[in-house]
Amino acid sequence: MAFKQLLNKNLMIASLSSALFLSAAASGATAYGASAVSPAPLQFQIGSTKSIDYRGEHKLAVAPYLQNGIAMVPVRALAEGLQANIQLDAAAKQIILTRAGLAVTLTQNSDAVVGSFIKNVKLPAKVVVIKGTTFIPAKMVAQLLGAKTSWDAKQKKVTVQTSEAALSLHYNFDQGEEGWKGAFADLPVDYNPDIYELQYARELLPLANNKTNYALKLKGMNRSDDLFMFATKKIDGLKPNTVYQASLSFKLYTDQSGGMMGVGGAPGEAVSIKAGFVSKEPQAVKVDSGGDHYYRMNLDKGNQKTEGKDMKIVGNMVQPDDSLKGFQPVAMDYTATLQTNEKGELYVIVGSDSGYEGLTTLYLDDMKIELSPKG
Repeated sequence: MAFKQLLNKNLMIASLSSALFLSAAASGATAYGASAVSPAPLQFQIGSTKSIDYRGEHKLAVAPYLQNGIAMVPVRALAEGLQANIQLDAAAKQIILTRAGLAVTLTQNSDAVVGSFIKNVKLPAKVVVIKGTTFIPAKMVAQLLGAKTSWDAKQKKVTVQTSEAALSLHYNFDQGEEGWKGAFADLPVDYNPDIYELQYARELLPLANNKTNYALKLKGMNRSDDLFMFATKKIDGLKPNTVYQASLSFKLYTDQSGGMMGVGGAPGEAVSIKAGFVSKEPQAVKVDSGGDHYYRMNLDKGNQKTEGKDMKIVGNMVQPDDSLKGFQPVAMDYTATLQTNEKGELYVIVGSDSGYEGLTTLYLDDMKIELSPKG
């Protein structure tokens, strides 16, 4: 895929065409930022149109009910009470809920569910629409969004409570890119794609007999005495304007031996692997440099073996065992303390900053992120 296409690649959401589906779930895509203190529990009572959340008491259009012992509650009320983001795809009759880096996709009249870190799982009851209100099984959907539920059988009351514990995220890319994006910087705007050989893709790791383990692939030829290849991911649903302790660990797969010679530098040691957490989306933007136009990063990553304010060096492209051929994993990690933006967002970025004027191919896998609010 050409770099210019990569820069313009956007996630397309199907048009919202069904008025009934829209009204049944929510009136548009709405984001609910987390509060600065631990939110009050969300409460539903079976047979009652009264609900309570962190904002106070509300009147529901249709009361929650029990279906074969499963508490069914309105999806919009649950999302708003958990301060989650809700998006609608009326064409596919789907509802996408996101909170604190977790995502859940539900389908009307179905027990199918797609969520972060789960597969081959079904809801205990189907998502249904009753009198214009979409109902979902409270306990399982809440759990998939990082909340706990409790049941008071005497009062027939459901309580949903979020936690301020550390948020743990894990991306192995076996089911998809999971919201990660890739792009390139430090090269001319009018670069020749035939000689730069830029590629970002989700592919099977090139390991013997591997048929299931996918990773993110970055590939590029350094023709401009510098090349930065990166992958990035937005983490939303966090507390806005809040300081977090963030940590990242991942596996870098490389096929470069140490101690080799190369133009501009060694193919292993001269390619620095950098990582960072930032509060704005990392992007390659056009800049004028002495009359020439280049793609440069909109953050301070440093240059090659020099670190920047926003990104630090966590390793290089040297494989751990020179006696073995092919790609080998190298464990890398990074920690930082920073503040989310006003939308409760953070961005993680991992990239290679090359001084080696040749072809570099790497794979990123097993991304693990820990986020803990401070104070």
